[in-house]
Amino acid sequence: MRASVSADAIEVWWEPVPGVSGYRVQLADLDSRAPVGEAKFVSQPRARLPLSRATGVWVDALRGALSERAVGFVTGGAAGGDGSAWQIFGPADFRNGSVHVSFASLSAGEHLGVLLVNWAGKDTASASVDLTGTAQPGAAPPRSAALSMSTRPPPISDLAQEQAAGPAAASEAAPQSAQRSFCVAQSLDFSRHVRKATTRVASSDHADFFVDDEDAAHYQPGYFQPIVAAFEERVWPADARAFGLPTDVDQNGKIVVLFTHELGQHLNGGWLIGYFANGDLLRSRDGSANCSDSGSNHGEIIYLNDVQNGAANGFSPAELAATSYPATLAHELQHLINLGHRCVEKRCDGPEQTWINEALSKVAEDLAGFGWNGAQGRGEGAQYLTRSSGSVRGYDGRSLTHWEGDPIGNYQGAHSFLRFFTDRFGDVLPGAVAQGQGGIEGLEDALGRPLPRAMAEWATALLISNEPSAPYNFSGAAWSPLHERLRHLDYRNPGESATMRADGIAAFVSGPSSGGSAEVIVRSGEEVPPHVVVVRVAGALPR
Repeated sequence: MRASVSADAIEVWWEPVPGVSGYRVQLADLDSRAPVGEAKFVSQPRARLPLSRATGVWVDALRGALSERAVGFVTGGAAGGDGSAWQIFGPADFRNGSVHVSFASLSAGEHLGVLLVNWAGKDTASASVDLTGTAQPGAAPPRSAALSMSTRPPPISDLAQEQAAGPAAASEAAPQSAQRSFCVAQSLDFSRHVRKATTRVASSDHADFFVDDEDAAHYQPGYFQPIVAAFEERVWPADARAFGLPTDVDQNGKIVVLFTHELGQHLNGGWLIGYFANGDLLRSRDGSANCSDSGSNHGEIIYLNDVQNGAANGFSPAELAATSYPATLAHELQHLINLGHRCVEKRCDGPEQTWINEALSKVAEDLAGFGWNGAQGRGEGAQYLTRSSGSVRGYDGRSLTHWEGDPIGNYQGAHSFLRFFTDRFGDVLPGAVAQGQGGIEGLEDALGRPLPRAMAEWATALLISNEPSAPYNFSGAAWSPLHERLRHLDYRNPGESATMRADGIAAFVSGPSSGGSAEVIVRSGEEVPPHVVVVRVAGALPR
């Protein structure tokens, strides 16, 4: 669906739906989900509606007493916009490879920010931005060193994705003893499992904790007490409240947490601190001596790396026990709950899309009091705001939706996206996403807006959250205002070009206006040009 402003109306077009009697078209406010003005009934897949400040449009395809709704958003059109503080333009607003955005009058000292959102565009799509009526930006000042950013490889928490189709394996009671063996994938290589003898070292209301017998000497007496306390007091309540209770395929009434060095010292430029394996819920238990069958332990199990491997990556045992292990438990427990609801309690086509699943798990860390609540998490968030640098890439070198496992560019990108909307709509949002129909459609339904519009709002907050007159903000208590606790999004100067990832973003900021008119020109020769956001910035942005 496309909806854009013309000289005297809001024009709406959509793909025809076979077999319908007509369409009901209604302008709407996307934030309040309230209608704006009167609905219009049409028989063809297009409509003209009165000009208004509506941000969205609903089109209901009518089939007798039934209807099917599509949600769109209104773009600024091809005529140059209306000079508002925040405007969005879509691919259909480009004419002859460019979109022009006009401002009759800017205040002296005012800047313009331009964000390109490459939704549904090709990977490595290019575009350029030019501005007239504002000064050229000066040389960027040195960055503040107020935030000490760790150079240690960031920990990675992950789930092992396995396609799920049809019913999951039947429930099977787990062995109940202080000694138990488990199949473990070495360094996340699920083509090879090894059987490990383990001993239970702690038990709580909702979890049993086991340690690889080869690693027992690495842990001091009492080491697991703070981990168990954090799980019961913070992790379990936060995840259960947001996402619901986990399944119980092994009929033991508990989560199992297994510590083992077999996760390896290093992985993909970081280190693997923990994972959840889909096969443990979906497959029957492997009873072979060498784990050569399914490799499944058939239970609700979270695997954590050994404390000695953590030390090899610069993490002290105390730090792991206080923050890294509990945060990872919150992260992996969301994955476990998510898959259980999707693919154990009912049939499914597969797990949730990886980037959405990881976004939910990163926000689960926040809800339990970890993640961006701590200096390490905020430091990783700050790295995401920086453009690509070496092997660790930020927003400029990664796609929001295409998952490549980058501990900053993927994890923190997905995290910041869902964190932004959780700030706006409350802690009920992650649960609404997790418990919906899944995929992009389920996410859009929970957000109440199409994904390209959502990406545009999120990218704006990355650029100017909590600045004077910023239209969108990060507002969580532990990281608000975002740009005082972290740093600003890196941006380019007008006159430069950008190469964008599919479903990625690029940012530009002008120099100051001396007062008077201005124009933004975005050029793109792509078959699907980017969405363009132009925002008025009251003052200069430090870099």
